[in-house]
Amino acid sequence: MTSGLPARLLMHTPSLLFVDLCHRDTGTVIVLAGAMDSDSAHGLTAVMREVLRTGTAMVHLDLSALAFCDCGGLTALLRASQDSRREGRPFQAHAPSRAVLRLFTLTGTASTLLDREFPAEGAGPPAAAPVENRPAAPPV
Repeated sequence: MTSGLPARLLMHTPSLLFVDLCHRDTGTVIVLAGAMDSDSAHGLTAVMREVLRTGTAMVHLDLSALAFCDCGGLTALLRASQDSRREGRPFQAHAPSRAVLRLFTLTGTASTLLDREFPAEGAGPPAAAPVENRPAAPPV
């Protein structure tokens, strides 16, 4: 990787995205927590690949603990939605945080990604594990 900085100044930062998976009778719930950007979006991509390979009825995406999402993360969400629907599996994101909902609203993607029943933070299907039971983000 050449960014113009000396190699000794370049460092790998740990991903701040946590992905949890829970299979239910109604489909699969993918819980995203932390921050999703172009560097961490591969976590969602890998889980979606596995979910689609195993053949779940519906894909639910719990965004209640996703505090930050940039355009790279949004691209991954839209790709996940598109891939799921292409495979004939309904895809619905639920309970975005205020910051994520604002991103969806500003980009006009809310109607594509969100379940109309659960547009606000704190609603939607139950998470795979409560936020307080998830591991803390690694130190930066």
